[in-house]
Amino acid sequence: MSKFIKFHPDSALLIEFSAGNLAVAPSICVSAHIHFCRKCRDELLRLDEVGSQIMDKIDPAPIADDLLDAVMAKIDNPSSSSTEKKAQKNVTGFPSSINILMKDLQSALTWRRLSPSIDISQFQTGQAGFEVALHRIRAGGMTPKHDHEGSEYTVVLKGSFSDENAVYQEGDFLFRRPGDVHQPVGSQNGECICLSALSAPIKLSHPLGFLMKPWLRINPM
Repeated sequence: MSKFIKFHPDSALLIEFSAGNLAVAPSICVSAHIHFCRKCRDELLRLDEVGSQIMDKIDPAPIADDLLDAVMAKIDNPSSSSTEKKAQKNVTGFPSSINILMKDLQSALTWRRLSPSIDISQFQTGQAGFEVALHRIRAGGMTPKHDHEGSEYTVVLKGSFSDENAVYQEGDFLFRRPGDVHQPVGSQNGECICLSALSAPIKLSHPLGFLMKPWLRINPM
């Protein structure tokens, strides 16, 4: 699958992920991308090996439980075992990092309508700094043009969408920051589902965008 993936986490983000210094929400997104991307799985394994070599050269010292260990205990870490490295999907068709966030894998996701083109299904992550959710764009659906008031990490889980810059397909990883203005449009051949972690609400460019503010606020779950 990775041969079709064009957009990846940058080296700094993978290093933070490997070192266990990345926050929970971005870690979930990176883990979801790694599920699809052989290239980044291999790079993560290389970084883990380098980290192990460095640790072998320093005196051992007590290490507190870090954030990534807590996350990886709940989600599928491709580097933790040969079975997990295969990053297989289970019954839901989503990466394991998504499945583990669902309280009941046999239940349908609870979707809430944001607009005629977009639905959202939020996850309970216990975080105060990020909203983690799935966004579903209907086939050919156009989302509002918007800026970002904070960081946004996005992974395409199903289908594809495009904006003014490129076409994004299954497995692609996007990072947006304040000042990145775009207008995603779903592909015509089917719905698109993305995993997103937002540290702040998006900022609609339309003059009447304030009317949607109550539906776009960050609600930590």
